[in-house]
Amino acid sequence: MSPVGRFRFSLETVLKVRGLREEQAKAEVARAQLELEKSRQALKETQELRRRLLADLGGGKKEWTPQDFTIFKAYLEHLKLAMEGLEQRIAEQEGIVQEKKEILKQRYQERRLLEQLRQKHYAIYRRELMKDLEKETEAIVLGRWNL
Repeated sequence: MSPVGRFRFSLETVLKVRGLREEQAKAEVARAQLELEKSRQALKETQELRRRLLADLGGGKKEWTPQDFTIFKAYLEHLKLAMEGLEQRIAEQEGIVQEKKEILKQRYQERRLLEQLRQKHYAIYRRELMKDLEKETEAIVLGRWNL
């Protein structure tokens, strides 16, 4: 039998942990992108509502009392402030998404480096195994098998 045992990579646990950390980072990026998309959708809906209200105001179909106009103007100001707040939130969320993508990139590189190291160790193991098998085969063929 071959003196080489089965393949063991000493950093296998570290590799598994790095893989789990990478998956966690992917989930965080997806969650951040979902929040960003929700904010963008809210901004789009608010802009559309404001556009429709301004079109109604410009249509001249409705009789406006001063009180109605004051309330309407205050509502339009409220929508404007909401849009500014959403734009600010979107800018912050874009920054957060970029940070999380950088973290994901770093974790991917860490895991990839460990996988490459594992592949190198496995290649060395395979070479040693093949040498031992070749020696055993040669010994059998030449009749030098130790009983």
